[in-house]
Amino acid sequence: MSVDPPLPGDPLAVRIAREHLRLAQRQIGRIPLPYLMIDVFLCWLLVRLGLGQAALAWFAALVVVQTWRWRYARRHGADTQADPARVLQRLASFLLVLGVLRAVMVPLLFMQPLQYEHFMFTLVYLGMIAGASASVGGELRPFLLYSLLAGGSLAMGYMLQATAESVWVGVLILSLIAVLGAHLSDQAKGMARFVQLVIDNERLATSLRRARDAAEAASLSKTRFFAAASHDLRQPLHALSINATTLELLATRQGDPLIKELSHSINRALGQSNGLLDSLLEISRLDAQAVKAQLQSVDLAGVLTSVHGEFAALAAYNGLALRLDLPAQPQPLPLLASTDPLLLRRVLTNLVGNALKFTSRGSVTLRAGWAPAARHGRLTIAVVDTGPGIAEAEQQRVFEEFYQIDNAARDRNLGLGLGLSIVQRTARLLGAGLQLDSRLGQGTTVTLDLPAAAVGPPAACPAAAPPAVEAGMLQGLRVMLVDDEAEIRHSLQGLLLQLGCEVRCAAGQAQAMVQLDAGFVPQVLLVDHRLRGERGTEVIAGLRARLGPVAAVLVTGDTEPALIQAAREAGHQVLHKPVQGPVLAGVLLDLQRDLQPDLQQDLRQDLRRRPALPPVLQSGND
Repeated sequence: MSVDPPLPGDPLAVRIAREHLRLAQRQIGRIPLPYLMIDVFLCWLLVRLGLGQAALAWFAALVVVQTWRWRYARRHGADTQADPARVLQRLASFLLVLGVLRAVMVPLLFMQPLQYEHFMFTLVYLGMIAGASASVGGELRPFLLYSLLAGGSLAMGYMLQATAESVWVGVLILSLIAVLGAHLSDQAKGMARFVQLVIDNERLATSLRRARDAAEAASLSKTRFFAAASHDLRQPLHALSINATTLELLATRQGDPLIKELSHSINRALGQSNGLLDSLLEISRLDAQAVKAQLQSVDLAGVLTSVHGEFAALAAYNGLALRLDLPAQPQPLPLLASTDPLLLRRVLTNLVGNALKFTSRGSVTLRAGWAPAARHGRLTIAVVDTGPGIAEAEQQRVFEEFYQIDNAARDRNLGLGLGLSIVQRTARLLGAGLQLDSRLGQGTTVTLDLPAAAVGPPAACPAAAPPAVEAGMLQGLRVMLVDDEAEIRHSLQGLLLQLGCEVRCAAGQAQAMVQLDAGFVPQVLLVDHRLRGERGTEVIAGLRARLGPVAAVLVTGDTEPALIQAAREAGHQVLHKPVQGPVLAGVLLDLQRDLQPDLQQDLRQDLRRRPALPPVLQSGND
């Protein structure tokens, strides 16, 4: 049974009346034809008893009132703006008229000697009275008035016959009316309780909806705060990271161990700060559902091999063995999973980094394979360590934000306690099962359960760690640097010069055009996204309109997925602040390698355009 939605200011009594009206309208809509057939039969019985003209007039009056009542219920019963109590009162008036009409015929009936027709009339009449209890929509008073008029007159007619049988029939009729009234009273009380329960549920649902909306608003507010603060937080770290890489290059060139150790210390502190900031932003983006999984066919063996290569040096430095356990080849089917390679790699780097961080001796193993037959079509990845293990009581809590075991001092080297929380959220986003098995003193195993992909070309594995930075590694690369922060321009220019680049700097598109007018032709555009009065994507488009399809790197502190997607669709490389020097150098190095064939072709075309040299000079040049 459904309940109409409440109108503004609806009290409980009005809601109950509206439900009575809905029920009455539905029930009255079912009875016209059955009641017409009943009244035709009763009229026929009365005609057989010699009441022809009175019976026909009585039948006509009943048809008129029944039709009027049916049409009124149909017209006004569904009107949510009408006063339901008033409509019910009008329907009760129609029922009262029907009761009077039925009572009027009873004295005429009993003016005739008791015959077979009397008992047939009584049997059908009582069934009609019982049916009337269903047509009043749970309203007790209209039913009692109708049944006492129609049924009470019939009971009185039998009792006035003054025989034992007729008196008993009269008593039984009154008893039936009493039982029907009691049932109707229970129905009315049940409907009132039902409506009250519905109202309570609506209030609870409204309260829950408000609480949910408040929680979502708080989450979105937190996400907007992190997004807005992200750029300002990352700017000084960005400049400091670039300067630290430059300092490391200078220390290497000068061979000063003190400066070199200082640069390493700065880089370690920056790595911790960057990691903490990235974790906080990652949590907020996952909670706000700003991260979307791009599912594709991924070769798990390739991903695990890449992650193993990234962490092998760190494991060796910590005195641990980092092992890779893959099924022996050849396999009947490759380990292809349907997942997002970037998000999967993020999960694995969190798990492996966590395992290496808390394992003091032994090994960490990366393992992949097919799930047991019970989970047909699934693949598993496990990260197994020989660390101290996790107590059973702590195993669920380690997935909570900021929860760490045995780190009461909040050692920054152990992170913020967000890694496993990010892993859990990302695994849920990928549709992957996540299971943690651990025993104190026996190590920990974290298992990912992934759906298998159809056999086909797998996606390329995400890039691993950037290459080591060396002075002059980008010798001759022409870079146009556009950034409105003078300090960051100075820092980036210093690093690029140390790497061997030819650099021109600009605070915006207008200054960059001046550099182009002066004859500088860049091979790479390195552009900050948030500039004063313009956006980096707009600057790149403007410069490309002048230069053609030149390579571009967009540097941004924003993590908005739409921005990143639009930049990549435009063919830009995207780097997030704070950019570490090795990462920037690695991206520029890849771009320079891609440019080499074009440079050689341009050189050949340039040589063809030059006049031919005399044979002596050609020989000398050889």
